Amino acid sequence: KCLLPDCLCMGTAVPNGLNPEEIPQMVFLTFDDAVADVMYPTYQRILHNRTNPNGCDIGMTLFVTHEGTNYRLVNQLFKRGNEIASHTVTHKMDYDYWKNTSADFWLREVGYQRHLLHSYGNIPFDTIQGFRSPFLQTGGDATLTALRMLGMSYDSSFTTMQFMDPPVWPFTMDYGAPRECHIPPCGNESHPGFWNIPMVEFRSSDNGFPCKTADTCFAPDKPEASNLTADEIFHYFVFNFNRFNKNRAPFGIHQHMYWFLNNEPILEGFLRFLDYLATLDYVYIVPISKAKWMKNPKTLKQLKDKDVFNCEASAAPCPKPQVCYYTKSVPGGARFMGTCVPCPAEYPWL
Repeated sequence: KCLLPDCLCMGTAVPNGLNPEEIPQMVFLTFDDAVADVMYPTYQRILHNRTNPNGCDIGMTLFVTHEGTNYRLVNQLFKRGNEIASHTVTHKMDYDYWKNTSADFWLREVGYQRHLLHSYGNIPFDTIQGFRSPFLQTGGDATLTALRMLGMSYDSSFTTMQFMDPPVWPFTMDYGAPRECHIPPCGNESHPGFWNIPMVEFRSSDNGFPCKTADTCFAPDKPEASNLTADEIFHYFVFNFNRFNKNRAPFGIHQHMYWFLNNEPILEGFLRFLDYLATLDYVYIVPISKAKWMKNPKTLKQLKDKDVFNCEASAAPCPKPQVCYYTKSVPGGARFMGTCVPCPAEYPWL
């Protein structure tokens, strides 16, 4: 009963029984939180002059929250072929705030952030299809119900240690959430056709502890992080990437930009890893939205005739770029906000 393109059960097998060696290796490069001015030069270094085997630029997915975001830069990143997704408005630093919630709560947090991305960054509304929850803390079925009500396509908040080697493929929520649930609630209800893009955890080494995001294996507040070399970071990424050779499930590199700021060896090691991926003619660094490949999987040879990873023009004008300054705001204190349209009278907030 569970058949593509609308349904796929959770598992480690290649969809439609294809041979792993014949399919593309998707790499999902994602960043969470605000898109601030201080981060943009690093985004440029990551994207500059890097292409996939089909000649198209590589692409990322940005899970954007409101406070601190320059929507003009969000617009620029979108026009370069990157995907923009919702990461809530407030990103409140309180797990309980997100945990015991209703669908209406998530409609406000997720839906209004989608509205802000569209209204001030001119991101086409129907392209904002993805979501990741702050601290990966969802409200279980309440979150998933709201995402479906908003007409969104996927959530990427579920982490897995059980399915690291071989790694799990994205799957639909027709049969509810997986039994493996590290950050409850995870949900029990059926959400037909709604995709779960799992975050397969990293390890720092063979004997290292699992890490939910690539940057948390070497958090900046840990003493060992300050002594990392570019070589160590390069081999760290290669070590985790190699696990995906077994079934070529999408390799998710989930990070926060702060990891690279003022830490050149870490950034250099990561850029070397991207250069290494560029030497592999089966690797495509693409936004999560390109997971649509899974709905009708094609081999690398078949992609030459119909390439779902093709270059797509991202039309999003930024007609009146401005920087808005507010002496007062609902969250408290002064706030700046870059926008593609005239400044609103008050700093936007829930």
